[in-house]
This record gives sequence, C-alpha cells and structure tokens, in this order.
Amino acid sequence: MCTSFFLLVSFWLMVTAAAAQTISGSITNTATQEGLPYVNIGVVGKDLGTVSNESGYYKLVFRADLANDTVRVSSLGYRTRLLTLRELLAQPNVALTPESVPLAEVLVKGKSRFRRTHTLGNTGNSEMATNTLSSNSLGSQVGTVIKLNRQPTKLLNAVFNIARSSPGQVTFRVNIYRLDARGLPTETKLLNRNVIVSSPIVRGPITVDLSADQLVLSEDFFLAIEMIKWVDAAPSGAEFAFSAAVGYSHNEIYYRKGSQALWKRASVGALLAGMQPKLSFYVTVND
Repeated sequence: MCTSFFLLVSFWLMVTAAAAQTISGSITNTATQEGLPYVNIGVVGKDLGTVSNESGYYKLVFRADLANDTVRVSSLGYRTRLLTLRELLAQPNVALTPESVPLAEVLVKGKSRFRRTHTLGNTGNSEMATNTLSSNSLGSQVGTVIKLNRQPTKLLNAVFNIARSSPGQVTFRVNIYRLDARGLPTETKLLNRNVIVSSPIVRGPITVDLSADQLVLSEDFFLAIEMIKWVDAAPSGAEFAFSAAVGYSHNEIYYRKGSQALWKRASVGALLAGMQPKLSFYVTVND
C-alpha cells in the first residue's frame, strides 16, 4: 500500500533531453551592463526552461522544431522580453530594462486589526508520500493554494517541510502568486522582492521570514518554491522531496517543469474516493 501510494502522489519535474540541443548566453541589465542573477528563461507553455546563475549566465535546452515558438525572459523588477527561439539562437545575449515594481497595498485599521496568530496550510511532515523537484530542472516549481480564514491577513513567514534531499547546497526562490477567477496560479507575483534562500538541510522544516515585506492580503494565494541552484549535485542529478499527504482539503497542488512552463495540477484521480494530495507548505499569519 505504501509503495503504491508513493507512486500515485509523487512526480518528477525533469526535462526530457531526447533530440534536444543547448543554447547558452548571458542576461544583463541595460542600465549597468551587469549580469542579472536568477532570471527565468524558457519556451512559453513548454517544459523547456532554466534560470540564469549569479552572473547572469544561462544554458537552455531546446528542440529545433520549436524555432518559431516564443521564449519569455522575465525577472522581478525588469520589463519582460518576448522573442522567438530562432531570434534567441541568433542573439543569445539578452538585456532587460529595469522597471518599477508597484508596492503591495497595505490595509491596517488600527493595532487591534490583527488579533490572532495561527497557521494556514498543511503542517504535516510525513515521509510516506512526497512531491519532488530535480536539480536537472532549474526553474521548476511546486506549490499549493493557501486559503484565508479572515480578510485581511498579514503574512509572517512561510514554512516548507522537507522529507529528504540529496547531498549538496540547495538554493531556491519563494514565490507568492495571485490566483485567477478559477483559482489557478497566474504569473503575477505578490512579493515585491526576490526571496532567495540557500540551505544544506536534508530533512525537516525550512522557515522563511516574510514579516519585513508587510504583505497584507485579502484574497487566497498560491505559495510556491522554485529550484534555482544546486551546488555539488551528483552528475546524474539530485532530488529535493517535500512532505505530502492526501485528504479532503481544497489546498490544490500545482507544479511546472521549468521556467515559463504551464502550471499543471497534481491529482490522485478518483482512486482514493475523492481524496486529493496535500503538500506540506504552510504560512504563519496574523488576522
């Protein structure tokens, strides 16, 4: 039962390398000509994407038959660039123009507005079932919908329960996305800065302090973690597995297999009488 259960709720976020080629280049700031770290580069809607390193250098796996497809190059605080894969092949070095990031609206009606502190999301730390990111897929993400109990709600921190990981130093980005009218993740980020965290942890919770962001929300949101770097990973790749479970809650899990890929919903189907996977991501809030 445990083995079948594991196979049902686990997924591997890896890019298929069959018939693939590699393009490399640099992403820079038009104002300073300096390299931009952790920029998302990928074929829109396809599982072919990556993230630039600290110096702005990137390697993108692609297929020649997608030459006319659109590549999106995006980074918080910069104007998004759209170009065809053919254009990127001809000029792999891309410059991004800085643009202002609007501040999130903060609504506070007095000190007594936020009177209780509690958690939202799944706090379990089971190792029986997991959702996994791979070091071979930079820019891959997995996350869960967080539903508010009260409005407005102030975020204090985010917690990600790690079931296991391969050796090495993992660097990831915490993303909080707006949901659309159907409850699906959009590309709109609610944090006004890149929240980058590095950790050698192999098991247990990773807590990320968000109190300085003063993020006050009046809507449900999508909390995700994005793989952007793995130091000393094995040549064949490494795994980073998050605790998960199944239940009747409605904190839906979505994942994408690379930068700019489509969001897909994780599901165990009808095999467990309507029960769905729950990812062990949660937030501490004041409301």
